[in-house]
Amino acid sequence: MTEVVSIVSETLRNLIIEEAKFLSGVRDEVEEVQVELIRMQHFLKDADRRQQKDETIRNYIKEIRRLAYRIENVLAAYVFEVASRKESRGTLKFLKWLVCGLTEVIALHKVGSEIESIKKRISKLTTSLQTYGVIKEEGQSSNTNQQLIIRRTYPHQVEEYFVGMKDEIKELVSFITNEERSHRVISIYGMGGLGKTTFARKIYNHIDVQHCFKAFAWVSISQQFTTRTILGDILKQLLPSQREIVMNMEETELVRELYKVQKDIKCLVVLDDLWKVEDWKCLSPAFPFAESNSKVLITSRNQNVAEAEFPYPLNFLNEDDGWELLRKRAFARKDIRDTEIDSKLENIGREIVRKCGKLPLAISVLGGILSKKLLHEWESVNKDVDSYLRRNEGSKEGYGVVLQVLALSYDELPYYLKPCFLYLGNFREDEDIDVEMLFQMWIAEGMVLSKHQESEETLMEIAEEYLSEMAYRSMVQVQVNEFSTSKRFSSCHIHDLMMDFCLAHGKEVEFLKVLDFREGRKDQLLDPSPDYPCRRSIQTEYREGFSLDVDVMRSLALKSHRQLRSLQLRNASAEYLSVKISFPPEICGSQMIKFLRVLNIEGHDIRNSGFPKEIHKFIHLKFLSLNYCLLDEIPPSIGQLQYLQTLDIRIHWSTNIKVPNVLWKLKELRHLYLPPYHFTPNEKLRLNGLSKLETLDTFYSNYDDPRDLSELINLRTFRAVVNDNKGLHEILTYIDATNKHKLRDTHLSVNYYEIQESSIMDKNLVPLKDLFACLNLDKLAIFQGRCEFHTLKLDQYLFLPSNIIQLTFTWCDIKGDPMGTLGKLSNLQKLDVRGLELWDEQMIICEANSFPKLKSLRFDGVSNLVKWTVLEGAMPNLCHLDIMDWPDLEMIPDGLRFITSLKEFKTHKMPKEFNDRLRVIDGKEGADFHKIRHVRFITLSE
Repeated sequence: MTEVVSIVSETLRNLIIEEAKFLSGVRDEVEEVQVELIRMQHFLKDADRRQQKDETIRNYIKEIRRLAYRIENVLAAYVFEVASRKESRGTLKFLKWLVCGLTEVIALHKVGSEIESIKKRISKLTTSLQTYGVIKEEGQSSNTNQQLIIRRTYPHQVEEYFVGMKDEIKELVSFITNEERSHRVISIYGMGGLGKTTFARKIYNHIDVQHCFKAFAWVSISQQFTTRTILGDILKQLLPSQREIVMNMEETELVRELYKVQKDIKCLVVLDDLWKVEDWKCLSPAFPFAESNSKVLITSRNQNVAEAEFPYPLNFLNEDDGWELLRKRAFARKDIRDTEIDSKLENIGREIVRKCGKLPLAISVLGGILSKKLLHEWESVNKDVDSYLRRNEGSKEGYGVVLQVLALSYDELPYYLKPCFLYLGNFREDEDIDVEMLFQMWIAEGMVLSKHQESEETLMEIAEEYLSEMAYRSMVQVQVNEFSTSKRFSSCHIHDLMMDFCLAHGKEVEFLKVLDFREGRKDQLLDPSPDYPCRRSIQTEYREGFSLDVDVMRSLALKSHRQLRSLQLRNASAEYLSVKISFPPEICGSQMIKFLRVLNIEGHDIRNSGFPKEIHKFIHLKFLSLNYCLLDEIPPSIGQLQYLQTLDIRIHWSTNIKVPNVLWKLKELRHLYLPPYHFTPNEKLRLNGLSKLETLDTFYSNYDDPRDLSELINLRTFRAVVNDNKGLHEILTYIDATNKHKLRDTHLSVNYYEIQESSIMDKNLVPLKDLFACLNLDKLAIFQGRCEFHTLKLDQYLFLPSNIIQLTFTWCDIKGDPMGTLGKLSNLQKLDVRGLELWDEQMIICEANSFPKLKSLRFDGVSNLVKWTVLEGAMPNLCHLDIMDWPDLEMIPDGLRFITSLKEFKTHKMPKEFNDRLRVIDGKEGADFHKIRHVRFITLSE
């Protein structure tokens, strides 16, 4: 609840600051409402924890939430109405201006009355909550700590069904028992339910560990934390003979004595279930890290909770271990031999493990349920895994035991991260979520708070910090972008069971409702039960004859509440097959959805009815995406969306779309994604005036006007495709002039060019040196080019200040050995060569000390090339090597054996004889196996 109030409060704050000239007459009332909302935000933190147990509190919270959104909608509509009139006054005659002013007075009176009504209702609710005992007067102590869940653990408890992790235990025991003063603080971290405590017990009780240390202590921190109690518990375990003395010590005495004991005696202390960085900072002065051989082992859901010298991530079980755990738990009380478990039953069990996301806690819970079932009932459990995991089983909370454990992580999130986490429910299970789009949706809905910004920071950067915090707390898994200068993450992923909690809680607090049509059903919209979700997400997939027709869309509009802020229609098969959709004309004029901030339509065929021309009636829209849609034309009315911040019209690659020349009117636009094939009749697309634009992807020199680039002074991310000489020179000039701008991430694709290394007389030919020497170019792709690498000596490239980190050649004809030149690109991290044909060479050479930062190298489709030589010292940081469709290559280079960083080696579409030289067959190593023996992951395929 607090997160909703805080978001609306932040919106009101921004309105007061940014729209002050339009709020004259009601500003005082708006500020009073904001103050009241902030006050309620502080008071309701306790109610958040109590709402699941108390129906009365839940009802109060629902009403406060609806009031918060109501005030935001009222003010947003008023500001838009007044702003629209004031902007048009310059062309009005006096009489029309007078009428307009009178209308404004009426609107002011109306909004003032509405605000007064909301204030009275908030005041009445505050009184009721105080009477009920939820809100406490200032100075009254809170008993929040008494209501926190206590989850004590003990070191002597034995996990009867522990499986796997033998290698992990061995590794961690060796670190802990190391006599040197290294790895003094080890932190085992991961999401709830992974078995961190059980794993720590195995370490704690391991015979080698018991022999290594003289004294031991195990304390369970959990969410109840007092420094004095924890320090006292540790000291009493380390000095059991002095328990009475310890009980009477003050906190400073405990710190001093605990420090001394660990310095004098080799101790192992386990801090189980540590939640907060602040808690660790309170405890750490009691540990003599620099003066002792004592060790500290921490378990936590938070990766950075302690400044651990050795953070140790605990991973999910593999399928074999998961099946072993399920089997042990299910048959613990049954006299059944392994031979009686047939393959069908095992297949069902393994499917259950996969549905549990290989999370040990979930597998154990279901194993316990199966232990009470007959064998023929396994299939029914498999069909309804989710409901079994959600079952309450007598607890006082609203979720089953698995979701309760996951709910603890959610409860501990800062208020501003809670809506960001619940927003992940818009996406499909097992989906790799594009974080760039996710951040922009968060921003459009006001979830990224401007008060967290420092100078020069964008809201996108703040959003990335939010995601990073959730990743550190093991709420999401993130994919790091290895080859980007400015973006840390490329995608994120949420565990299936965490998604279950996200959807269950999101529905309960009216945050989000998901309608799943992936089975082709339409009956979900016919559900007569009233609800007030602020967001709807409709999931579809392609099925013969299935469409979201006019009746379905009309039903959606009628069944939506006036507080609807986000509508997403996402097709699971978007990249390949589109689902037909038809918009009834009245949907854009519906009062039910006119306050939309986010409209995301992905992978749908809109050609039948066309994208609605009435889109301008969504006056508050800030995010609009038509990614992978089939569409012939964007309506000109899109230029009237005054608040639009993100526009993604990267429609399906097979479609050529008409884009009206109105995008330059969208003055608030921050992120623009253009389609691969688009046209503006008889002219180039104008982008001048978009001074707030931060992302431009993808600019086409033959469709869009390069002269407008100089006005994009806030551009951070720029992707361009060049097909003409003039456009290339203008774009390179813009990129090189970015010391005047803020460009950080640039990707340039140059198509159909004849490229030479050095400057030449013919102005139509682009010197390769000019591309490499472009100071602010990060990624370069050359498509169907003719490149000459034989005209320039290697040492002439030493002066190049190239920032290129990623380079791709696709279907290029190359004259001369390119590796000598490319190896001098000091920042190059990724090199892809696809469809390469060398004119006059049969060998390429990677010299010593070449490619100093290269991490990834891929050859795909190489002709007329027999030999590849790698000298010792080349590519010292290479991690990934792919060799694909290179039929003439005789053998892999001998120099690969010197590249100790190489982790992954793959071949594909290579001759069997080539792969056999790399295999171990019947214990006999192939002739080239010794060159890659050190590589951990090897995949060979013909």
